[in-house]
Parts: sequence; C-alpha cells; structure tokens
Amino acid sequence: MSSARLLFLGLLLVAFLTTGCLPGRPQHLAELEIKEAPGGLIIRPPRPGGAKDIRYIMLHAISDGAVNPRDPFQLQRIRALFQDYQVEAHYLIDRQGQIFRFVPDTRTARHAGTGSWAQDPAAAANMNRYAIGIELMGIGSAAEMEEVIGPKANALIKAEHRGYTEEQYLALNLLLAHLLDRYSIPPGNVLTHAQYAPGRKWDPGELFDWDQLEL
Repeated sequence: MSSARLLFLGLLLVAFLTTGCLPGRPQHLAELEIKEAPGGLIIRPPRPGGAKDIRYIMLHAISDGAVNPRDPFQLQRIRALFQDYQVEAHYLIDRQGQIFRFVPDTRTARHAGTGSWAQDPAAAANMNRYAIGIELMGIGSAAEMEEVIGPKANALIKAEHRGYTEEQYLALNLLLAHLLDRYSIPPGNVLTHAQYAPGRKWDPGELFDWDQLEL
C-alpha cells in the first residue's frame, strides 16, 4: 500500500468525522483510533527477527455465539475466549468499527495454527512468527456455523449478527493500509484463516466480502 493511498484513506476518515457522514456510509461510526484492549495488552514472546519478520496479515472471525448466541459480541468476553482456547490476535475490530490492540505487532500471537500458504516453507512451519492476526467480530453463514457452534446455538443466531458491518470494512481498510505501508507487506500477502487452513478453519467465511477491501 503506497503512502499516497494511506494519505487518501486518512483524509477520507477526517472528512467523515468532520461532516458526520459520507455518501453510502453509515452515519454513526465509532472513533477509529486504535485502542488498547480491555484488561491491557497480552504480552507474548517477541518475534525473533522483530518487525522484519512481519510478512503476512491473516484475517479471522470471532464471536461468543456458542455460549451466548443471543448476545455474541460482548467485548469483555474476548479475553476470556482467548484464554479458554489458548489463542490471541494482534487486533480486533468490533461491530461498530472500533479497533482494539491485544498484542503488539512485534510479538507473536497464537492465531494461525497449522497450515500452508504460497509454498512458503517458513509460513507452513510457523506462520505465527510471520503474520499479524486481525479478528473481526462476526458469525458465518448458518451452514458454516452448524458444526462450529452446534445446531442449537446456531438456530438462535440473529440474521443481523451474521457477516460483517460496513463500519468494520471501513476500519479494516484503514488498518490494512497502515500495516501494509508500515511493514512493506504486498497486498497479496493478506489472507484468511480458511485459506491458510482449508477444511480445518472456516473464517471469516463465505459472507466476508473481498470486494469491500481496498487492496
């Protein structure tokens, strides 16, 4: 992502916050500054090569749908979910488009697991070392989630909780522009968890709209 593109997106955000609306965009976006996660940062081991190790960005989805299907996007539950499953991501974007940082960029986060990508042996062996993980609060299609959260919880998920919001796409574009520019990551190195581990992971799923991304 070029510096000119990053500047354009920044000016777009300033225009929105100044006027209160943009054509085709929701009129009640959360402030898009990056906030520290509730409870503070999760300190993980540093990447062996520091910032030079950062080559990829992996997109994920997270919710509390299995336990709280009627109210699956409680921010205060995210840290508990990370602890329960012994995972974490660098960033999370909530349904209002607010970005939260959970792990510093230069530290590894346990978000990728096993998989492979672009015949890169280093990524297959240890993608966590080389990727920044971004969680989107969202839930997949009914078919995708049947085995993930179980049929009983899946039946209780509201239609508006499936997929992702316009606010999230705007925030994701701003965050991606920042990260791609800062770490000189090629746009082609933005991938999903499902692309990295097909058959093992579903997220962010078939409801994720790639056309919304400005890559």
